[in-house]
Amino acid sequence: MTKTQILTKLLATTVFCGSAFAAAPAFAQDDQPDAQATQDQAIVVTGSRIPQPNLESASPISVVNSQDVTLTGTTRTEDLINSMPQVFAGQSSTVANGATGTATINLRGLGSERNLVLVNGRRLVPGDPSSSAADINMIPAALIDRVDLLTGGASSVYGADAVTGVVNFILDTDFEGFRLDTQYSFYQHSNRGRPDVISALDARGFGYPSGSVADGGTWDTTLVFGASFDDGRGHVTAYAGYRKINAVLQARRDYSACALTANASTPGFTCGGSATSANGTFFTYTNTFQVGNGRVFIPGSTAYNFGPLNYYQRPDERYTAGLFADYEVTEGIRPYLEFMFMDDRTVAQIAGSGNFGNTFSINCDSPLLSAQQLAIVCAPDNLLSDASGATVGGTGDPALTFTDPLTGATYQRGFLQILRRNVEGGGRRDDLQHVEYRVVAGVRGDIDPTWSYDVYYQYGRTNFSETYFNDFSVTRLQRALDVITGPDGTPICRAAQAGGADPNCVPWDIFTPDGVTPEALAYLQVPGFQRGVNGETVASASITGQLGNYGLQFPWASEGVGIAAGVEYRKESLDFFSDISFQTGDLAGQGAPTLPVTGSFDVREVFGEIRIPIVSDSFLHEFTITGGYRYSDYETSGGTGYTTDTYKIQAQLAPVRDITFRGGYNRAVRAPTVQDLFAPNRVVLDGTTDPCAGDFDPATPAEEPTATLAQCQAQGVTSAQYGSIRPNPANQYNGFVGGNLDLTPEVADTYTVGVILQPRFLPRLALSVDWFDIKLRQAITGIGADTIIDQCVQTLDPFFCGLIQRDQFGSLWLSNNGFVIDTTQNIGGIRTRGIDVNGSYSFQLGSAGSLGVNFVGTWLDKLTTDTGVGPQIECAGLYGNICGTPNPEWRHQLRVSWNGPHGIGASLRWRYYSGVDIDGSAGQPELQHINSQNYFDLAFTFRVNSHYSFRLGSNNIFDREPPLTAAQACPAGICNGNAFSQVYDALGRYIYAGVTLDF
Repeated sequence: MTKTQILTKLLATTVFCGSAFAAAPAFAQDDQPDAQATQDQAIVVTGSRIPQPNLESASPISVVNSQDVTLTGTTRTEDLINSMPQVFAGQSSTVANGATGTATINLRGLGSERNLVLVNGRRLVPGDPSSSAADINMIPAALIDRVDLLTGGASSVYGADAVTGVVNFILDTDFEGFRLDTQYSFYQHSNRGRPDVISALDARGFGYPSGSVADGGTWDTTLVFGASFDDGRGHVTAYAGYRKINAVLQARRDYSACALTANASTPGFTCGGSATSANGTFFTYTNTFQVGNGRVFIPGSTAYNFGPLNYYQRPDERYTAGLFADYEVTEGIRPYLEFMFMDDRTVAQIAGSGNFGNTFSINCDSPLLSAQQLAIVCAPDNLLSDASGATVGGTGDPALTFTDPLTGATYQRGFLQILRRNVEGGGRRDDLQHVEYRVVAGVRGDIDPTWSYDVYYQYGRTNFSETYFNDFSVTRLQRALDVITGPDGTPICRAAQAGGADPNCVPWDIFTPDGVTPEALAYLQVPGFQRGVNGETVASASITGQLGNYGLQFPWASEGVGIAAGVEYRKESLDFFSDISFQTGDLAGQGAPTLPVTGSFDVREVFGEIRIPIVSDSFLHEFTITGGYRYSDYETSGGTGYTTDTYKIQAQLAPVRDITFRGGYNRAVRAPTVQDLFAPNRVVLDGTTDPCAGDFDPATPAEEPTATLAQCQAQGVTSAQYGSIRPNPANQYNGFVGGNLDLTPEVADTYTVGVILQPRFLPRLALSVDWFDIKLRQAITGIGADTIIDQCVQTLDPFFCGLIQRDQFGSLWLSNNGFVIDTTQNIGGIRTRGIDVNGSYSFQLGSAGSLGVNFVGTWLDKLTTDTGVGPQIECAGLYGNICGTPNPEWRHQLRVSWNGPHGIGASLRWRYYSGVDIDGSAGQPELQHINSQNYFDLAFTFRVNSHYSFRLGSNNIFDREPPLTAAQACPAGICNGNAFSQVYDALGRYIYAGVTLDF
């Protein structure tokens, strides 16, 4: 029996008549092999290095196989994985603001850096300079044989990061023949006009689409070639793929045509927006103005609708290629090679740049301002009192002046903070490219019937390139607004006069409609460049032994003790560089400086594992104990070091063949990443709330401060500032963040207990129920800017309040002098607990074919964050600024598939998410509840003969719109288009058609 045939039998409970289902649990084969067959045909299960006779594991493993790729029409691997109940939202193609351009996996909701992503049992290189998480864009969906999702720690087997578990992509490296697989897909949505959204749009006069739209078209093509040679002693598989995804703008959906807001006093949604507006928002010391018709200021402001320009789906173009080869020189020498390549380029577009309050004054002799405007800006109580602008107003002394260093002329300056959108230049476009390489070269073989070995060297590299277009230079903004009358009587920049600092400066005339010239735009818009390289090197040597050949075997067991041991070396490095615009924070739309990061760490490890079958096919069907241990010695390029120990003990008990109990304990760790250790301290956008911001204007009661004067004074707000601190229109506030060379590894205790039912009276029924409990302490994290502010408000604790540093205006966003200190440290912990349920059953329908049912569900009992300095935060069943993306207490998938005669098949999938509530951070609990969501997917397959097969399907067949939430609870980076688009289907009905040609 070949290895392929063995695996087919082992997956018999999840396969029927050649078709498989989503998320099938890994169960044992129906027929127990004899001892000799076990020795000859043992396989390696995810989560262990010791070969064993079946895929049944002491750790819960859910399996997604190649048929599910076909039945879901998946071209993006993250769509396949994120639909699993065990997986929470990570970076995906629907993220625009804050996108890294990668696709990551967040297993169990504890973060994408706390699970380990493997390819054929070996690590995938970190995918971006911002994170150690792997980019699964590199995985060719058409080559996936199966995906194993292992729950619980696996650090003793694979090393650090496997805290919540392992996602192991098993690729079909044994393919033979020639295959061309191609598919086209797109989204179709009928804009039905949800009444509360349409009312909000009409109230603001914003346009929106109606009727049916079709967009987001995607072509995906993969060529695969495989062949044996030299009488089957060698084998090679090669592939090449191309994928092109078209963009979808938020303007194409009525529910994303504006940024929705809500408040407790007004029912329903309203259209919000940004004060950085098309005609400008101009703040003097006491009043707010905008530009009216002509060169005049009129009171008030008009919020800018930034939504339509944002991408709902980023455009993407990806090239992949790879090669897998092995050759049997002798049974003891079998060299092998793996090579994978990806070039992925995507563009994240958000609304245009502008002056986001980056300038604070203007000269009173500016020819750009009319007499009416000058009278407002240069009123005595609005004049700057000194050159720094630290003191504003209240002097009434017109004699205070500034001096032109070139001409010696004196002039006055008035306080004028400007928020004005670059509507002339279009959206900000973040061009992100990741080029990844992964090479594995090794040799394995059987030393004798007892011992086998595996030695390999692995190198992975990610080349990152980012070019940010259409942003404004803050330095140039300041120069383009400091305008004087030139010798010929026309306005010129003070910096452009003879001997000035910038002869290329062009005035930016925003004080009258249509005053901005193409020349001014060309001067202000500057590109930003960032480059980075992630490197990963692994050298590993291991040996496994079946000690039953030496008689090391219990008398009640049909197989002997198995062991594995080895040594491993791993190095991870990062070299990240940014240009001067990023480093100095000169790009107005970035919020903060982005500084270079360089660093590395390496780790030397020794590991061992033992599997002890105590009883098999005797008075018990099976009783097996497994243990593992790994010792790791880390050293960083910063000169610090530490050691860790990880270990596991697991057991399987099957009194009879029909029922198996399993359970285990794992000590797992996550070592500090290069980013955790070496990220420079800097001010960035980190928080989403400021309860002290707001005014007491009766016309805008929703904008009043939510914290009391005493609560704000504890944060450094003066009584004069209270009630006049401007909120950030985008709900983005500064935090002081950075790395820490003194960090130590996170430590996790993971427990699993489960039962597997495979009754012989229903031979094709399989059911598993597994309880998991993962407790992580010494978490590598910041406390969180919002948490710090909330704790200060609630407790007035000097520790929390002392971490809040406000600038001269009492603000946490107007300048880099206002921020919340939120640097990385080992503090607090995270815990998740719940139950996984997996089941499958198939039966024959006589001449009508066969029917199969598969189910996978997860009940989330706990998802708790302990900040270490305050009360624990429970996020099960919640979402928002603190809890992030929705965390439903119950999620499931149910698939029913029919395989009929003549190669015809059909499959229906039901995806369910239970309802979630706001985490309390936004203050609108009634409106912010998200009801339970149901999605139904339908797929048809047709095989003409052994060479041609077709598929046609649709996901979200009823075109269900996503649940909407207001901007107050919809943080950028995890929320897009008023929806959590990584969790719920946000674009409507997904339709696909594909063909596979085999020769």
